[in-house]
Order: sequence, then structure tokens, then C-alpha cells
Amino acid sequence: MTPGVLLACEMGAGRGHVSTLAATARALGPGLRLWAALPSLRYANELAAMGAEVVRAPALRYTPEARADPMRAGNASWADYLAACGLARADAVRRGLAFWRKLIVDADISLLVADYAPLALLAARGLQAEGWQIVTLATGTGYGLPPATLSPLPQLLPDFDHVVQPEAETLALLNSVAAAEGIAPLSHLAALYAADHVLVRSFALFDPYAAARPENSLHTPETGGAVPMARGGDAVFVYLSTSELADPELVEALTAVRLPRYGYLPAAPPEVLARLAASGMELAAAPLAPAEIARRARLVLCAGQHGMLSLAALAGLPVVALPQQLEQLFNARRAEAAGFARLLWRGERRRAAVQSLLADAFADNALAANAAALGDALRSGLGAAPDAALSARLAPVLAATHRAAATAG
Repeated sequence: MTPGVLLACEMGAGRGHVSTLAATARALGPGLRLWAALPSLRYANELAAMGAEVVRAPALRYTPEARADPMRAGNASWADYLAACGLARADAVRRGLAFWRKLIVDADISLLVADYAPLALLAARGLQAEGWQIVTLATGTGYGLPPATLSPLPQLLPDFDHVVQPEAETLALLNSVAAAEGIAPLSHLAALYAADHVLVRSFALFDPYAAARPENSLHTPETGGAVPMARGGDAVFVYLSTSELADPELVEALTAVRLPRYGYLPAAPPEVLARLAASGMELAAAPLAPAEIARRARLVLCAGQHGMLSLAALAGLPVVALPQQLEQLFNARRAEAAGFARLLWRGERRRAAVQSLLADAFADNALAANAAALGDALRSGLGAAPDAALSARLAPVLAATHRAAATAG
């Protein structure tokens, strides 16, 4: 019987989540039936091209009110983020659990690969308790995959300490809804992330929980391919993948800056792309290979996305980060503390400030030297064949998946 694999995400809108799921599927190898359930289908073609049957999953995300006024939501710990994205709302939890349970059963799934998909993991756990033969793999960045034994979840940024709903209340609501579905209660909130296998795709640099994990828990981040060391580039590479360019100040700055620019802006409106192209910026129609980024770039401009910061760190490229949300702010601050990035947070990003920071970072030889030194250090810990290393790491998962499918069959 051909095992069914479900690639699941319910909290992430960026391309990095899809890239992580796609890389996992490739590393598992051929001979599998692929399904994918995503909260946004913007980047679904990457999985569809691999033969996956793609459906839209119920999204866990901020309410419109919380997006308009972030102080309506808690922001101290991952527990606050889970609550703000829907785990404090019984209807959202109930809808998510029902969706994942039905999809797993209807598609006859033997392996769940969950990236930012806590309710998918919980639904699979309930089915396992009923005797369903399914293996679970929790994956993703360190920030979004806390150790399942951690209680309580710690504050992530020292200057963000707003709590709207205490962790214990979110846990009680979650357990109440899960009990109605026949799922055993969780002892603590991070137990949502308990899985048969866990694959954290982060450098310790970007993992707030690194010290709390077992040794050798971390695996090389997903960067879209092998990353060579940068040498002698003369341009700014720009990667902004969601709503960053809805900010007119940023558009003005990118249009006016007097530096060579090229980039990939998959979510930018057509009129913004036209303005940038008219200003002399070279725009790619598809994602660029890491080798192309490393060959041409002297500086990277991004939002502080985990994947792009990890790519820049490996390539030895300095970064200007314009974070849009707290995970990106955490990443950007870690990169700044490591000496290879500069950042502007919300409220600081006026046209002149962005232009000035880009020009200064582009010319900053000390920043470039720090980035190169970090790249050398990170690369010394990598093997020569990262794709083969990922396949080897997933070999026990694949074997367990085939056993589950054979037992179910």
C-alpha cells in the first residue's frame, strides 16, 4: 500500500513554510501519495508541482481587530501568540480539529508533517489513541516549535510582555474542546507539539529554546538549496514576500536609493513592481537560487524571515532587516547581536531612514567582515551534502511510515 503523507500548515502565510514542507517531501523520496493543506494558497504551486493534492486549511491567525491594534493581543510568549491566532476561540479550535481529523481519515494518511500546525498534531494524536496508524513529524523553525516538555512558555522578547489571556486559560479552553472530540487532555500547552519525531530547522542563533532542547536537536535551516560563500557582489538583494510593500515609505525608499538592486517580490502589487522596475531595479519572476543570490549580492534587504536570514548568514552576507512581526523582530535582533545585521522596527521606517540605513550598511566594511566570519563559522559545522543529511535524518520517519501503512492495509 502506498503511504499517504499530509504536509500541514495552519499558521504561516510566508513562502518559508511551503519551502520547508516541500524540502521534507523531497527528502522523504518517491513512492508516496502527497497531500498538502495550507492556510494560504499563494505558494501552493510549489507543492502541486511535486504531485501533491493541495487544499486550503482553516487558518489560525490574528483577528482583523488585533491586526489593526496589536495591543489587543498578547505578545509575551508563544502561548500569547497561540491564543491570539485562535486557540482562545472555541469555534476556531473546534473547526480546526474537525478539519484535520476528516482529512487524515478521508485521505488515508500514514504520516503527518506539521509545520506551524498545532491542531493538526492534536487531531492526529486523538486518532492514534483510537488505533489509527499514523506517524507524526513536527518540523519548522525553532521559534515556532517549542520543546513539548516546556512549561510555562517563556517570554521571548524583553520589551514585549503584554498578556491578554493567561496560558492556563488557553490550555483549559483547548482541553475542553478537545475532550468533546474524545481527545485526552494536555498537561501543559507546549505538549501540543509532542510528536513521534521532531525536526527543528534552525541554527541555535535563531532558536529561543536551544538551551532547553536535547543535544543534537537542531538541523540545518531550509534555505532553498545549497548556499555558497558570497564573494565580491556589488548589489542589494531584496526579498519581501508578504505585505511589506504596502508601506508607501518603503516603496519610496526602494525607488529612490542609489544602489544596484535586484530581487524577488512575489506579493508586491503590479503598480509597485512597475515603479521599482522603472527606477532600475531588476525583478525576478521566480525565486532565485541561493548561488545566484550569493554571487551578486553585497547586502540583503528582507523582513527578517528565518530562511532568508539563515541563507545570508551561511553565505556571509550582511543584512538590513525590516521586521513586520515579532518572530521576525526576534530573528533580526539575534542577527544584529551577532554583528551581521542592522534593523528598523515599525514606526522607524521613514523613507529617509531606510535609504540612509541601506547606504550605510552597503558601505560598512566591518559589518561585511562580521558576516563573512559568521558564514565561515557556520559552514564549518555543515557536511558536504545537506540534502543527503536531511534524507538520512528522515530515514527513521520514512521507515515508520511504511510500517504504519502496511499495518493499516
